[in-house]
Amino acid sequence: MMQRCFVLFVFVLASSSGAEEVRGLWVVRTGLTSEKSVDAVVDKAHEAGLNALFVQIRGRGDAFYASAMTPRSPLLSGEPIHFDPLSRVIARAGSRGIRVHAWFNVLLSAHFGQPLPRGHELERRPEWIMVPRSVAREASGANRARLPRIVREGARQDGDAEGYYLSPLAPGVPEHLERVLRELLTRYAVDGVHLDFIRYPSPEYDYSAAALRGFGVLRGVAGNPLAAASREPRAWQSYLRDSLTDLTSRLSRAARETRPKIVISAAVVPDRATAYSHKFQDWPRWLAREILDAVCPMAYSTEDRIFRNQIEDVRLALRTDQSLWAGIGAYRLSAEGVLAKVRLARSAGAHGVLLFSHEWLNADLRRRLRQEVFAAEIACGPPAPCPITP
Repeated sequence: MMQRCFVLFVFVLASSSGAEEVRGLWVVRTGLTSEKSVDAVVDKAHEAGLNALFVQIRGRGDAFYASAMTPRSPLLSGEPIHFDPLSRVIARAGSRGIRVHAWFNVLLSAHFGQPLPRGHELERRPEWIMVPRSVAREASGANRARLPRIVREGARQDGDAEGYYLSPLAPGVPEHLERVLRELLTRYAVDGVHLDFIRYPSPEYDYSAAALRGFGVLRGVAGNPLAAASREPRAWQSYLRDSLTDLTSRLSRAARETRPKIVISAAVVPDRATAYSHKFQDWPRWLAREILDAVCPMAYSTEDRIFRNQIEDVRLALRTDQSLWAGIGAYRLSAEGVLAKVRLARSAGAHGVLLFSHEWLNADLRRRLRQEVFAAEIACGPPAPCPITP
């Protein structure tokens, strides 16, 4: 009883709003490829005592849901056309009291070197691709068909890029992403939208013609905007940073207009300085402007001290009505390590945790999560934490 009361005491302190603790799991698109795989993911999450699934319904500019705008993912090519992964998740999770958040990869749009499905956004508009500085001059004069190859070759010098990224500064991109999100939320009654890859891969991006042209107009540069970006690094970085803030605000506003009670969250780089200067992701500003309802720092360090410091620092940026869900890299940890991070997140003031990812939720970890760290909350149930008993 003493241990249970201690856990609940920490939880009440962390959750000043009285909301239910989020015990979440990132579900990568590999778990959405068949009815059997969807059912297994939901059932295992329930077995572990989790109460929220963050489902990757847009992985690489494709759809794991029914869409008239976005091509069906090639990973579903072997399944009947009527199979709708998101609908299946919502129905099965709902029957088990598990909330569903639509995990929406915003800017990461395609793998390098893999064919694009017919109708993919970059097949139709390759000029939307972010460009690394190393190939900026070549890309500026290239035709649309050559641009993906140029960018792929330039990206070899930058290990941070995981594929092709959309440029938030390319005309038409913010409007396109908003339409995609509105369609999704009009068709599906999800509990939240979770924005991911709403960041630049590195400071070496985006030197696309559209971005450079926009900077030249903004700064009143009559000559070469690439040279102007080099001469005015602070102005250039602010320009890139503002583009992400504007896009995040736009998507958040669209989501709330489409589904007023939805929860808006984002996966962010936990270290403020790295997020700000390396990814141009000014998430403290997003919180201050109330663009987000919840923030999820991807605190994947195996070191307890670093993990705790990151969670405590993010906590300082929150308003009283905002939540912090600590991202835990289960793929890097033993079962004991995951449990330790859950306890650390609670003691550092987090309102919940998200485990990355479903692929690492093995039987031993499921059993220990339910029995050792989530048992008291499961017994209490939603929507409010248990009262403290003397």
